[in-house]
Amino acid sequence: MNEQNAKKRILTFSLIAVALAFVATLLRVLCLFFFYDKIGYYQRAAALPIVSNIFYGASLVFFAIAARFLIKPEGDIAPPRKPAKLAALLPLAAMLVYLINISSTVFGKDAAWYELLLLVFGVVSAVFFGSVAFCAQPSSLTALSGVGCIIWLALAAMRSYLDFFVPMNSPDKLFFQLGAVGATLIVFSELRAMYRMSQPRAYFFGFFAGILAVSVASVSDLIANAADIFASYTLLYEDIVMLSILVYAVVRLFSGVCAETDK
Repeated sequence: MNEQNAKKRILTFSLIAVALAFVATLLRVLCLFFFYDKIGYYQRAAALPIVSNIFYGASLVFFAIAARFLIKPEGDIAPPRKPAKLAALLPLAAMLVYLINISSTVFGKDAAWYELLLLVFGVVSAVFFGSVAFCAQPSSLTALSGVGCIIWLALAAMRSYLDFFVPMNSPDKLFFQLGAVGATLIVFSELRAMYRMSQPRAYFFGFFAGILAVSVASVSDLIANAADIFASYTLLYEDIVMLSILVYAVVRLFSGVCAETDK
């Protein structure tokens, strides 16, 4: 009975986390549509961007408190099941599209030095998602390529930082970099879970914080780009990859983690 109650708490917590991520994303989309200047900043003294940022921070605090007091500290996270393995094909496909795009420019005379590293670790990231989809876990290939995926996310954040067409302190850069951190939390949490080293509280906090950060960054950016809100937007394919990681994370939650935590 206690085990059943624990599963219900995890499921409830997961639903709340996804709902908070949806609201936080909606708030940022509204900010971009109605209170954003193409120079890269929100309009001065606009209330909604302040409310949006407070909601974002408060959601992270809620995740930390809820994970501490609502999630049991013992137990292992079940490895990915078939729905999650199928969902891993989505970031694999997104990464392959990304690699095709960056390959067309990486060897040009104007290519930045870090773009070659993005290509190399993008290939490693594709291997990671492929290994999640096709390999039995734990897998040494998944562990090694997962580290490479984390490096790719760090390089993507650095590419955002070095984009001088966007002001250095623009919220656009900050949210993308937070999204990269969130995707890193998801990948790192999965690596620990696959090797039975996860602590449920840390796992769920990392997953929910990651879902929030990736959703607010990638979904908002893609919608705003489709509406031609940005004056400069060079991270389309990176955002597509992060969106696919978000889909994987949500499928992973509701196809296995919420249903069962192994003893």
